[in-house]
Amino acid sequence: MAGIVLAVLRYSFLFLLLLFLFSLVKWMIGDLKKLPADRQEIEPPAKSPEDKDPDSRGAGVSLTVLESSIAELQPGDTFAVNKEIFIGRSEENDIPTVDSFASTRHARIYLKEGQYWLEDLNSTNGTFLNGVQISKPTVLANADMIRVGGITFQFVRWGYEMGSDI
Repeated sequence: MAGIVLAVLRYSFLFLLLLFLFSLVKWMIGDLKKLPADRQEIEPPAKSPEDKDPDSRGAGVSLTVLESSIAELQPGDTFAVNKEIFIGRSEENDIPTVDSFASTRHARIYLKEGQYWLEDLNSTNGTFLNGVQISKPTVLANADMIRVGGITFQFVRWGYEMGSDI
């Protein structure tokens, strides 16, 4: 009789353990499926006092083309960066490109609380900062390399800046 009770307890414990593992895996898969939706809901940057006065911040900030796979953008081309700049294939972007590896609205650079941030706008091929693909808005530092499709830009900002946060 004691052997039967012990066997029932062992199988019950094994069943509960398997049930726990199954629910854990199900929970993890559910979180992974939600990941792209979380990236789409990144809030736009809040307006800070520095953003209202364009002369107080952002002087001397630019993007310089280092390498390009298209004829429209040549190494040495420079684009001024004010409060916000968009990069992509659409003509509505501040830096339009015909690069087939760039999305219609690929990436944006924006000023928030005195720092410039790079954000990938859910592009197909990703946005790379210093050779690493970014998945969330990331702080830019002077001389950072930004790759969008086949185009590599260098972020140029004079003055003190915090390091990149990847």
